[in-house]
Amino acid sequence: MKKLNILAITGVIALTVGLLSFSGASAEENSKNNAQSSNKSGGNSESNNSSEEFKGSGTRSHGHPIANMADAPSAGSKQDQKSYVNNDDESSEIEWQKWNKANTTAAAKAIGAAAANPIIYHAGGPLNVYSGSVQIIPVWVGNWDATRKSAWNAILGNLVSSLGAGGIATNNHVFKTNLGYFPTNAPTLSWPNTASASIAATGTVKAGLVQVSDANVATYINNAIKNRVIAAGMKPIYVYIGANNTRLASGFGTAYCGWHSIGTIGVKNIPYIAIQDFTSTYARSCAAQTMSPNMDYQLDAVASILVHEIDEALTDPDLRTWYDSRGAENADKCAWTFTPTFGAKNGGMANFTANGYEYLIQRNWLADNKVTDSVAGTACVVTK
Repeated sequence: MKKLNILAITGVIALTVGLLSFSGASAEENSKNNAQSSNKSGGNSESNNSSEEFKGSGTRSHGHPIANMADAPSAGSKQDQKSYVNNDDESSEIEWQKWNKANTTAAAKAIGAAAANPIIYHAGGPLNVYSGSVQIIPVWVGNWDATRKSAWNAILGNLVSSLGAGGIATNNHVFKTNLGYFPTNAPTLSWPNTASASIAATGTVKAGLVQVSDANVATYINNAIKNRVIAAGMKPIYVYIGANNTRLASGFGTAYCGWHSIGTIGVKNIPYIAIQDFTSTYARSCAAQTMSPNMDYQLDAVASILVHEIDEALTDPDLRTWYDSRGAENADKCAWTFTPTFGAKNGGMANFTANGYEYLIQRNWLADNKVTDSVAGTACVVTK
């Protein structure tokens, strides 16, 4: 990306995203009352626990699938039909991804008809769904060029906030597709107006990339909080964003392009997400196109992956709430589908516009399970 183009993007979008700066020190309350509640609104109390350690989970979601998963699952494969997998279990993740893809078939249905293999509400964990005022807090890890990171922060923030429009019920909000999962107290999302300092990536190096295990992701988030690189947030979703000198070692580019999980600070449960920048080695796996609406195809790919993971972190934050009979969450069910699209001003295809900037964002499955795509027979849409 040319430097002048990056600075122009950053300056314009910052006018919108700059209103979204926040501070705070606590997150979702994991109380006994919440654990006993089956209310899908997910309302919970909040308190200050910023002095305690952020700890990750021993499991994570099935990841955003790669685009070029071609092989069939092993003969007789029987998968655990849950929405999660054990940390760093790449072989099981790959097998589930193959199995899920092999069992996902398109069948034409009339608009408004009941879609096959519906998404199902389960009486989940203490979070149920993640409602209210939610702060998406990025944690930048690795060798990030300051100018490029600033552009990424502005463009991703513009997308997440959908012009700072408030709650997801707002028309043309990129996350309005999740509204049906929230009978009350639908979330409002914000993103910091400036990028925080980068955290150095350390550890084993393979093929020139620092390897980051699933547990390491939580460690980097914890260090960012403890060292005050980021604000802990009132009700956060932390987003680990690795630079292209790193690799999520449990299967980035071979099994998935991103994932989400649930961590804790004290007694509080807090969703977190893992995504990353990448080299051309992983373009076929994690980029829908290399012609770029925002003149940086890795950024454009990550924008869609981020939306996928936020969709799921909002509606299945503790990996026990909304998923189908195979364990696929709402965004999993629409991965790598983007229609309808249009030609982007800067090249490539796009399907969503916010503040004059164009994005190619994957579709998301609606909670009512009513067909919106008559050809595929799915309930997938870009926005509402």
